[in-house]
Amino acid sequence: MQTGWITPCILLPIAPLLPSAHHTAAAALRRARKLLFVRLQRHATLPDAKFSAAFESVVVAIEVGLAHEEAVMETLGFDGLHERRAANALLLASLHRIVTQVEAGDAALGRAALAAACDLLSIHRLTTDLALVLARPLVAAPGHLRPGRPAGSLVARKKKS
Repeated sequence: MQTGWITPCILLPIAPLLPSAHHTAAAALRRARKLLFVRLQRHATLPDAKFSAAFESVVVAIEVGLAHEEAVMETLGFDGLHERRAANALLLASLHRIVTQVEAGDAALGRAALAAACDLLSIHRLTTDLALVLARPLVAAPGHLRPGRPAGSLVARKKKS
């Protein structure tokens, strides 16, 4: 059996995530996050009765958005995924816990929870963007490749004395 091949029934080469795929996945994360924020901001402007009636659908939208982010992060090999999932679970549990109260008319509770969720998601956005930049695959420019050195490898240079 050759190393670097998956062998259930079909032989497929294992390839690292290419820089272009990494960039595309990171862009998909940012776009999905932006769409979620737009929805949350729209929901926040609804009158109390409509806000309360549609609160559960917003919680479901947050849940779907977070699941999508987690899937992309897993694909990218995001280092803080375990901690992010724990934070997401806490946020979702808190939101699900108050759905009944908000639907019963406690729009103030729902608005406070939605504002807190937006704050937490903003922090997530910043830390995710930073982690994605730091985790971006390194690829040397074509003119900087030396024979025998694979693309993406970095070697410290010695200072001239």
